[in-house]
Amino acid sequence: MVTTATTELATKQGVRRAVVVIGDWDVLALVDGPDMASLGATVLSQVHDIDGVQRTRTAPLVPPDRVGMGFAAPPAPSLLPGEVCYVHIAAQAGAVEGLVERLAEMEEVAGVAVVAGPYDIVADIRRPWEAASATILQGIGTLPGVASTSTLISVPYEEPTEDRDQFSTWS
Repeated sequence: MVTTATTELATKQGVRRAVVVIGDWDVLALVDGPDMASLGATVLSQVHDIDGVQRTRTAPLVPPDRVGMGFAAPPAPSLLPGEVCYVHIAAQAGAVEGLVERLAEMEEVAGVAVVAGPYDIVADIRRPWEAASATILQGIGTLPGVASTSTLISVPYEEPTEDRDQFSTWS
């Protein structure tokens, strides 16, 4: 059911990419739109229509200049299939700009974005959990200004097909 929803998401207008993840959610999707009304319309009319979607959480990207970042912002995370860790970071008050700057300097961090919602920043580490966990726990989690983190781990996944004959229910 998860890969079916992910495949169907990819066909929806406004949905740029979707990946299967492990964590608080089963699927992470990147939705494009020129403004918040368009994003909301896409989520409500395109995403909520998919069989199996029970709930969604929208975390719109915040333009770097809106939070006082005068330096060149790092690239935003891009959803990639395979083993990637998406670290959601809740920042202490006034710490977002400094955290983005420090994250952009970390070699292991491939993308950073300021978002609205329960978390303030999303960073992506394009390594499997086993390799990224030290960076997340000892590097990102210990930065001054980090209140908490939550990580979604993108994994390659295909739903198993049932190989049952007509008599297999007779047990």
